[in-house]
Amino acid sequence: MRAKTVESLLKISERNIKKINLSEHISVEDSAGRIISEDVVPAYSVPPFARSAVDGFALMYSDFFEKKINEYIVKNQITAGYSKEIAPLNSGEAAFVTTGAPLPPNADSVVLIEETESYSGGRMIYKKTVEKGSYISPPGDDIKSGKVLFKKGHRIRLCDIAALSGIGLNLVSVYKKPVIGILSGGNELIQPGKNLARNKIYDINSTVLKALVKDAGGIPELICAAEDNLEKLVGIFKTADDSCKYDLIISTGGTGASFLVLENKDVVNFYDLIPSAIEETGKLLFHGVKLVPGKPTSFGVLNHGTPVFALAGWPYSVLTAFDLFIRPYIQKMMNCKSIYKRYPSVTAVLKESISKEPGSRKYFLVKLTKENGVLSASVVPAPKPPSAARSLSPMLKADGSFFMDEDSTHISSGVNISVTLNDYESIRLK
Repeated sequence: MRAKTVESLLKISERNIKKINLSEHISVEDSAGRIISEDVVPAYSVPPFARSAVDGFALMYSDFFEKKINEYIVKNQITAGYSKEIAPLNSGEAAFVTTGAPLPPNADSVVLIEETESYSGGRMIYKKTVEKGSYISPPGDDIKSGKVLFKKGHRIRLCDIAALSGIGLNLVSVYKKPVIGILSGGNELIQPGKNLARNKIYDINSTVLKALVKDAGGIPELICAAEDNLEKLVGIFKTADDSCKYDLIISTGGTGASFLVLENKDVVNFYDLIPSAIEETGKLLFHGVKLVPGKPTSFGVLNHGTPVFALAGWPYSVLTAFDLFIRPYIQKMMNCKSIYKRYPSVTAVLKESISKEPGSRKYFLVKLTKENGVLSASVVPAPKPPSAARSLSPMLKADGSFFMDEDSTHISSGVNISVTLNDYESIRLK
């Protein structure tokens, strides 16, 4: 099975998405980032009544425009939350209103209190121009009842929480979060928190993947840290698949790539265990993508329909492949209509020329600096031997990353590149 392009990999995995159909009602205050499972149609308009947008005086425009009245009897003082019945105004009458206060039924304009000539003894004098409808919010001016406010598949933002509570909801129907099993492979692994034994390393990827899955909207569950043993891996996959518990499984390690490096050569890599285990418990749909880091990335579907992403064991490969393939996959699983990145991209000037071999998409870590108001990007050098995917330190030094596509081989210094940030703090570079 030859390595495929990033785009073909995305298409193959998308054709095999196991979508979430079940929904649940949750508190609106806890709904940020969740996906709405049914159209939200307000029962009430916002505002539900005509209200004043300022502190001032409500009056009838016809008094000013037709009758040329500029002195008014102040009949009432109305504040926000006023609950008594409000009588209509008669000609020559006005009502003092505060911001958010309901208006008398036939008042159609409000004038600012600070623009009045005087206000004392129950009389108000106003000689400036009055515009009909000024400083009034009519019913439904903000949100109209009976019309779809949010469509099914909308991802709830913080501003949406304001709107949902504004139409009177305390609960909202959202799709359930997918349960995502995590399998970390390798004889050398030991769990963080334990004493480090000889020739062992801590299991980084399980912890990272749990954090990534939570951030993407899923519920992570560690299946196990598995040995490099095909029979045991087959048993783990079969048990997980038979349980029908997981909407997706992500594994790391044991993917191998020798056949990619030595394509068309008769080479057997006995440690390509995860792809082999997928093949024995379902169907391996691809093994290998033209991507650096992340070349061994694999995808398959087990016998009971559980999809599996198998990632390489190096942390940078895991982070790259997750954001490229798995984050959008999880969003589509949850029926999200608008696919989004975790952090934004910025344009920066490349400070040094770079080159690569043709045929693969390659990601570069960069450090950003701002000089004379111009954002510049310097490539973080890979450690030696040159495999940044194996090392943690380049990621810690970087502010973001960019990639060269499959056909590109060279980018000259001074060229603008698009850098995807690692966090929002990088935007505040001085």
